Amino acid sequence: MYGYNGISKRFVEGLYAGSYRPNENSIEMRCSFWKRYLGLEHINIPNVGFYNKKGKKIARPLIIATDLLDGKLDTSGNQIEGESDGLYYTNLPNEHQLEPTLAPLRLLLERIKKEKLLTFFPGDQHENPSLFDLNALSTTILDNDLTLLSAREKQIIQNRYMNWLGKRLPLGIWKDIFMKRSNENPKGELIGKEQRNFLQHCTEYVVEYIPKVLELFELQRKELETNITQTGNLVPTAYWFPIAKDGLMVDLPGDKRGLGGNKFDELLIAAFTGNYFQGDDHRHQKRAIIIGAVSEYSVRLAIEHLIDADINVIWLLTCTKSFGFFSSKLYEAHNLMERYGKKLFATYDWLEELLGPKPKGWNKLQKNVMKRDQEQHQVWWNEYQKQMQNSITSLGHKIISTSSEINSALVNG
Repeated sequence: MYGYNGISKRFVEGLYAGSYRPNENSIEMRCSFWKRYLGLEHINIPNVGFYNKKGKKIARPLIIATDLLDGKLDTSGNQIEGESDGLYYTNLPNEHQLEPTLAPLRLLLERIKKEKLLTFFPGDQHENPSLFDLNALSTTILDNDLTLLSAREKQIIQNRYMNWLGKRLPLGIWKDIFMKRSNENPKGELIGKEQRNFLQHCTEYVVEYIPKVLELFELQRKELETNITQTGNLVPTAYWFPIAKDGLMVDLPGDKRGLGGNKFDELLIAAFTGNYFQGDDHRHQKRAIIIGAVSEYSVRLAIEHLIDADINVIWLLTCTKSFGFFSSKLYEAHNLMERYGKKLFATYDWLEELLGPKPKGWNKLQKNVMKRDQEQHQVWWNEYQKQMQNSITSLGHKIISTSSEINSALVNG
């Protein structure tokens, strides 16, 4: 990148993010995940576009809707094995009472549909162990020096795998050697990093978007097919993009054929390519509205990512679910505003200037969410104070460790 002689930077205004050349109002991208929902993997991403109000151009907002994923529960409230494992439970008859953000969220999705607002839908697709190819070669070459191994690993190799010394190990043999069957987790099996380190949920092909989002994707699929048939344009333009998160951040995984990383940043660049989104007189038009689940990490990390990309962020709390067991939505709003108050706006209000007329019934739904958030915050706050007094987390883990405890955990496993 020209214009800066130091280390490479992700965004330099006027050179990278928010660029403009005549007629440059979109960027072509390829992502294999899009084919699953949109029928195509090579699509044109437009910029957010503009409203024309009384001769004045006002940039439409980019919408970021994180983890709008469905979870199927049985009558006892337990996850149904093999069914979608998200955090919205649209199959329950009283979900709108249990989760007050779902009803206003549906109103916003209807407006996104009507106005064709550019929207990115990052959703967790964590590793699914059933998709591992145990015959695939790992990057590990089995060293001839067996003293590098633990006593358990050395014994396994001497009993079964001496003929693999100096060779790249297939994933199945790697698993037999290095995964400890007596370990409570994962009991000798290959598992995803979220299951090992954080929270097991949303495994690939065992998670699905909520029905309202699937409706958008199906509508767009048909529009793309019609566009190709009628115009012959093999790279048509879309407005609603599923994004396969393979971790807590909002980055897309790389294309399996090596055709670029297709990172979330590239979508952001496309959203604000055109005339004009940079410079002091226009920078305020570079803005995103963020919604979704859950405020404690998915939404929070996305907000931080957007602000780091120099985008003004409006957090629409009315359409954001809180995973109250871990935190409080109001606490997260306070924490983020403390850090990013120059670029972040948190609100429960419907933004008529950016989204059009307020939908019927919004005020009542907004009031319900605000009331629930206050109640949930008070419960969490009382519990939080107890946890801090006892120096433990909500799961009972110690907050502060001694050096001997760290050494024991890292050295002895």
